[in-house]
Amino acid sequence: MVNIRMDRLKIYSLLSVALLISSGPLIAANIPAIEKEFPTVNPTHVGLLTTIPSLFVILGILVANRLELWIGKKRTILIGLMLVFFAGVFPVLKHDTFSFLFLSRCFFGLGIGLFNRLIIQMISDIFQDDPRRKAAVIGLESAFEGLGGICLTFIVGQLLKINWYTSFLIYTLALPIFLGFLFFVPNDKKKMAKRKAELKGTESDSPNDVGSYRSVFGYGILLFVIVTIFINYNIQVTPLLLEKHIGNATIGSNNLAFIGLGAFIAGFSFGRIFQLLKDYIMPVALLFLGISIYITTISESIVLTTFCSMAIGFSFRCLMPYLFHTFTQQSKKMAKLGTTMVLVAYNIGATLSPYEGTVVSKLLNFHTVQSLFLSNSIIIILISLIVLGVVLKKAKMSKVQQRSF
Repeated sequence: MVNIRMDRLKIYSLLSVALLISSGPLIAANIPAIEKEFPTVNPTHVGLLTTIPSLFVILGILVANRLELWIGKKRTILIGLMLVFFAGVFPVLKHDTFSFLFLSRCFFGLGIGLFNRLIIQMISDIFQDDPRRKAAVIGLESAFEGLGGICLTFIVGQLLKINWYTSFLIYTLALPIFLGFLFFVPNDKKKMAKRKAELKGTESDSPNDVGSYRSVFGYGILLFVIVTIFINYNIQVTPLLLEKHIGNATIGSNNLAFIGLGAFIAGFSFGRIFQLLKDYIMPVALLFLGISIYITTISESIVLTTFCSMAIGFSFRCLMPYLFHTFTQQSKKMAKLGTTMVLVAYNIGATLSPYEGTVVSKLLNFHTVQSLFLSNSIIIILISLIVLGVVLKKAKMSKVQQRSF
């Protein structure tokens, strides 16, 4: 019984870190108040407070790749959590200088980047002998990330009623998460010598890896396109409702909440979905995503549009844990490269997503959000068919190889 409790504490202490991964955009609601606080600062620079962390997340991921070799995964994650705590709460203590506020957001993103990839890697290490459970826990990591977005957004809304800078108190959550991770997650210090030996022994490519470097970068480009379209949906769903005269800003906000709910459900059910669909998760999720976006373009019902938003969140959150699980099945070198590529592609896509709508609209001469969503749905559906073709080809090659033996 004691062992079961300790195992649960270990898992939930590990997963609790994921609550902070998507916490960067939480302060978006503060932007109007911050603009009033700093009237001499360019509003564009104020808006960067929500997106600049994504760029430093990428830097943090790259730094973590080296830092973990020197001090181990656990200590690297703990440093990241401390950075998130201090940089996150700093605006509460010092909020009268914009340059300090901006720097705190940069260090906040750096902290997120230090543990973003390593959480997945630690789950892989802990459950390496139980692939089924590993898939389930990776799915739970995605669910906790979505849960953090939903719950923390609500708390920030309540803190905003006091003052704009008090909303940054939400990042005090990093402190209990730090303590839980410190005491209940096993230390990988004893494995450092073995880890370095493994890294030296896996410098050459393995034939069992996910194809090659080319396939890894292919996944990265594919995810970049999908993320820009997905995040753009989050940005444009409220304008779509207003354009079609079927909703208002409040209903648009509810749609965003249902996107998070769909993502949460996908994370918790990923283990079972993976057992059922395996490699077909990606084409099926993409097809479901494309069809859901298409239905929002023709829907005249708030209920149907809201359901589609939930389906879009569900579909997208099936993709991320699948990619993580796929790469963690490979050699250490390919696992690191693959998970790093996924997270870098995600953060670049999230940062550049506002420009996706502008580029597509200019190229195709669209002037409405409805037309933009229609084109995005077609792009996603075409991608799903291409991915399905690749999966079927791999399955056919695998059968031929099995017959040859």
